[in-house]
Amino acid sequence: MTEIRFSEGPIQESDQDILSNGLELHGKQNNAPEYKKTRLNWMVYRDEQLVGALTADLLWDWIYISELWVDDSCRGTGLGKQLMAKVEEYAREQGVTGLWLWTQSWQAPKFYQSVGFEEFTRFEGFPKGHSRIGLRKTLA
Repeated sequence: MTEIRFSEGPIQESDQDILSNGLELHGKQNNAPEYKKTRLNWMVYRDEQLVGALTADLLWDWIYISELWVDDSCRGTGLGKQLMAKVEEYAREQGVTGLWLWTQSWQAPKFYQSVGFEEFTRFEGFPKGHSRIGLRKTLA
């Protein structure tokens, strides 16, 4: 008998393996490029204390910036721009096509635009009264 089960939180590791393998096989059957994901991290410490970080994933020929954070004590010092310059430098060295990210309307869309990112999509009302914004910067 087939049954649909609902849960919240992470799924069992064995189920995740079956899911991932099934998606990978489907991709191969449809001539999709091999899925490779490499986690990239740039961490900034001051006196052994984390004060900034940029985390990203190298996915095929693009780098997805998943998190950029700068401690309040360092905001306005250029640290965020330095982190963005580091990921861009790495991307150029690796011959990556570009960088992309999601941000919210209350977060930092103007910051990303100030370092050369352009909006490619906007999801209005996510959440209500705000927008989720997709930004990218093509390098090649």
